[in-house]
Amino acid sequence: MPQIGCDCDVCKSPEPKNKRTRASILVSLTSTKHIIIDTAPEFRLQILKTGIKSIAALMYTHVHADHCHGFDDVRAFEFGKHKPTVPTPCYMDKGFIAEFENKFSYVFKTNNYGGVLPHVQLHPIPTASFTVAGVEVATLRLPHGKVQTNAYRFGDFAYATDFKTFPPDAIDAWRGKIKTMVISGVRFNPHPTHSTVNESAAILQELAVEKGYITHLSHDIDYYKHRDVLPANVEFAYDGLEIEC
Repeated sequence: MPQIGCDCDVCKSPEPKNKRTRASILVSLTSTKHIIIDTAPEFRLQILKTGIKSIAALMYTHVHADHCHGFDDVRAFEFGKHKPTVPTPCYMDKGFIAEFENKFSYVFKTNNYGGVLPHVQLHPIPTASFTVAGVEVATLRLPHGKVQTNAYRFGDFAYATDFKTFPPDAIDAWRGKIKTMVISGVRFNPHPTHSTVNESAAILQELAVEKGYITHLSHDIDYYKHRDVLPANVEFAYDGLEIEC
């Protein structure tokens, strides 16, 4: 937010928490070991605010434009390095790899581009639980229109974005295992491929999450106007939110 060409109250709002970039998160395991989940088109601006200088791994929930088109700026982590360097592992569902390689063909296919490129090695997510940067990560596949997205869980912290529902087997797999969760919920009215705010709040209750944050909010959501309708243990997320787990 704001959306191009929109004059609604949220898009015109001076409130900083109503000015939202697209979805990426940074998982800091230590002060020097960081994992990025999704590279939104505003990834460069987002990462500059963190001050980090390296990443241990990249992970993608899916490869729709609003979640991956900031990938080129990953190349900045290569500036000043002495070659050859070890490629950064980059994880995604195997069904997305060919599409990702086509989107960024100048990185993965022979070309005449002479500049610094993102230096990554693509890995298909192998199982429902795998190791990234030395930590175990659990994953679930969730329906999102014509594709499925990957939700991720690091211990008792979970992140799930861009899904329509949490199927019963997904609820059963993660119920009672999550203290803190960031989950998408685009608006209050029904959406054909995304969970709504109320649907996501209900999923948090089904999963027995102690503290939930709803993200990926459209301009239908005013941060302060609508936050009082949320359950007591649920808040709206905002750009720059930091959560200690």
